[in-house]
Amino acid sequence: MSTLQIEIPPKLLPVFAGEARYRCSYGGRGSGKTRTFAKMAAVTGLIAAEDGRSGVILCAREFMNSLDDSSMAEVKAAILSEPWLSSNYEIGEKYIRTGPHLPGRVDFKFAGLTRNIDSLKSKAQILLCWVDEAEGVTETAWSKLTPTVREDGSEIWVTWNPESHRSATHKRFRESRPSGCKIAELNYRDNPWFPDVLDQERRDDERDRPDQYAHVWEGDFKTVYEGAYYAKSLLAAKLQGRITGLHTDPSMTLRTWHDLAGAG
Repeated sequence: MSTLQIEIPPKLLPVFAGEARYRCSYGGRGSGKTRTFAKMAAVTGLIAAEDGRSGVILCAREFMNSLDDSSMAEVKAAILSEPWLSSNYEIGEKYIRTGPHLPGRVDFKFAGLTRNIDSLKSKAQILLCWVDEAEGVTETAWSKLTPTVREDGSEIWVTWNPESHRSATHKRFRESRPSGCKIAELNYRDNPWFPDVLDQERRDDERDRPDQYAHVWEGDFKTVYEGAYYAKSLLAAKLQGRITGLHTDPSMTLRTWHDLAGAG
């Protein structure tokens, strides 16, 4: 087996070190997590094929109407960015697979979980399933997907930008972390290759759209929405530590009043 060298964001080193059933990363825009997971998926496929194993690396998203909606472009770009990867893969318009010179064969497959989850249950030899943009994946989809990835040593990888603490993905992988799960938060400042063009967009958002900034760039939940009443005031209150929990007496009646003026 050949020796492979690859650079990834330092915060993801513990995620990819050693054995794990789940490898996960969440956070804001520009963190490099999607490109890193795409490249590591290609590395995993190559290692398996060099070891004489054959199977499938399944790249899933919540929605996928066509390959244009899939992670295929990310995987292709990741492979082509490393000469030692591109020399060991065959890449076509609609396929990615390890080269015929290797003792095993690994094919990349792409699927949407919202409409095709039941069809995935019949797939065999899934060595790895990577679910990207996983924030909106339902608990029903997770409960059907996880037992489908059942090969010995198989893994499930998950990447997402958080929106709500009520999401099934948040509850499953952050609130109630499963056994064998390695997870890291990754944001733009954790990406050693964060490009200048994105940094300018980040600064523009920080200046012009402060109500969206923490969610888009810092991986916070989406707590306010564009056009929402008092969005900037609520953001300022949060940054100043003026939003907190209240301890109430359960034996007492609790009343609240809200005055959100509309058009009338």
